[in-house]
Amino acid sequence: MPFSLRRLLRLLRDIMTLPAADDAAVSEGERRQWEPPFDASRPAPPISYPITDLAALASRSYLSEDSNFHLPFNRASTPLPSPGAPLPPRRRLLVCHDFQGGYRDDAAPQGGANPDAYALWHWHLVDVFVYFSHYLVTLPPPCWTNAAHLHGVKVLGTFITEWDKGAEICREMFATQDSAQMYAERLAELAAALGFDGWLINIEVKLDIQFIDNLKEFVNHLTKRMHAAVPGSLVIWYDAITVGGDLDWQDKLNEHNKPFFDLCDGLFVNYTWKEKYPRDSAAAAGDRKYDVYMGIDVFGRNTFGGGKWNTNVALDLLKKDDVSTAIFAPGWIYETKQQPDFQSAQNR
Repeated sequence: MPFSLRRLLRLLRDIMTLPAADDAAVSEGERRQWEPPFDASRPAPPISYPITDLAALASRSYLSEDSNFHLPFNRASTPLPSPGAPLPPRRRLLVCHDFQGGYRDDAAPQGGANPDAYALWHWHLVDVFVYFSHYLVTLPPPCWTNAAHLHGVKVLGTFITEWDKGAEICREMFATQDSAQMYAERLAELAAALGFDGWLINIEVKLDIQFIDNLKEFVNHLTKRMHAAVPGSLVIWYDAITVGGDLDWQDKLNEHNKPFFDLCDGLFVNYTWKEKYPRDSAAAAGDRKYDVYMGIDVFGRNTFGGGKWNTNVALDLLKKDDVSTAIFAPGWIYETKQQPDFQSAQNR
């Protein structure tokens, strides 16, 4: 997701081989629990953790109880009240949880020691919850899935490729149609086994045009496999790469990203859109206008209306133009210690 300070810091890190500045655990000199020499097969206090490379995804090691001691603890235990039900035919609210790099207090599926850990409680306003991080395969910790499902909210994991490493991953994944389908099947299998409801797909790299047909097949096959494995599930495409292979955020639904939208359940529009773009997107979507989720970055990074305490400016416009909303990083309130206290600020 473009134009953020965090993305700039990560680029500088890649150039200078320094730790990521937005990763508190790393900046404090601490190793993430799942980083080497972590051995998932050995008994230990259970943790939730992502899949960070293609080999691990292809091998299905995460779903092997012999290879992954933590697997039983990461299966959600609360189903949706109406499994298989589609999203309602109205404007919807998607909340994307981009919080301090992901897997913080919520990485302890049996509960942690921080009584002030970040949480949402306005679930009745939310239709879809995305657990987001910058790891390759972000698997929602079961605490989020259970809480969301209790209130009828669908939960998505994130598949993301970015930077030079991400482009290399995409070239391997989409080298053939068979490979594209295989990785789609691995993702669908993970969601079904762990009890969440689909994926946000964020391909944020430039690709040669030769890979685009197989990328489209990946999206198509994943959507079909998810629908078959988990009725009512969703695959949502993020507005970054175009159908021509360019990394060029459109900030609306148009001919450059609609071929992906046509193969899945929705588009998460990048958050730097202009005033007329929601109307343009609704027109392009036709009878699927509620499947267009216009992004709003609560941190306010080049977002319409400025985000932060002015997030309502964008929401009011989207209400008028009758399209859906994707609120990105509402944890801004917690991360920036908004006054007078977290509970008051969260309610505001």
